[in-house]
Amino acid sequence: MDKIGQLIESGFFGGIVIAATFSGAGVFLYLIYRLIKFLQPKEVRQEEQRILSHRFYKVSGRGRVSYLILCLEEALLFYGQDFSAWEQILRELWSITNGSEGDWIGTWLDSVKPLLPSQILTTAPSSSDDIRKIRNLYTLSGTKMILVSALMESVYTMVCEWAPDTVAYDPDALHFIDETEEMMKKWGVPLPASENVQFLIAQKDFSLGKPFEGLRLSYLSKNCK
Repeated sequence: MDKIGQLIESGFFGGIVIAATFSGAGVFLYLIYRLIKFLQPKEVRQEEQRILSHRFYKVSGRGRVSYLILCLEEALLFYGQDFSAWEQILRELWSITNGSEGDWIGTWLDSVKPLLPSQILTTAPSSSDDIRKIRNLYTLSGTKMILVSALMESVYTMVCEWAPDTVAYDPDALHFIDETEEMMKKWGVPLPASENVQFLIAQKDFSLGKPFEGLRLSYLSKNCK
């Protein structure tokens, strides 16, 4: 089998040389590309194909992080949480969808970080009434916070990894979506409604994407008017 593989590779390379002779640089570069793809390990080709076929591959950064927020809301609904008690937190998270002025990403990070369970539950009680209420909310939620906290951290970390030159088609952020869906399935929590997901998948952009009103997708728009 090794000899057969070597013959195929040598024949393919010979074809490239012949094509380059008669067809010019454009075809030559394309065939070089095909050779590189051909020589890639099978596992690499399979992973590349998985990424290219991912339903969020061409979705904007805002669209991707919105999907994680929807997953968080589904977990809160599954656990029978009072959305009015979570309103401040959810509004801060959803504000990532319509920010556009100045350092809007930095502003979002600064406003959300103090609300993370990993921050509130591991530091001394705050003098802020709002933070004390949130701390109490997290404490009363008990073991439900295991999944909820993990989902909130995924949302925050995804945005943390954004940069001015972020390219949404870069697959680095897709693992957050895959891991989130795996956690949801493990804990028996339904995934977000298909109509909301379809709206997000339509948010195609090579980078962070255009602002949109994410709150209209939220349960807050139904429960906290």
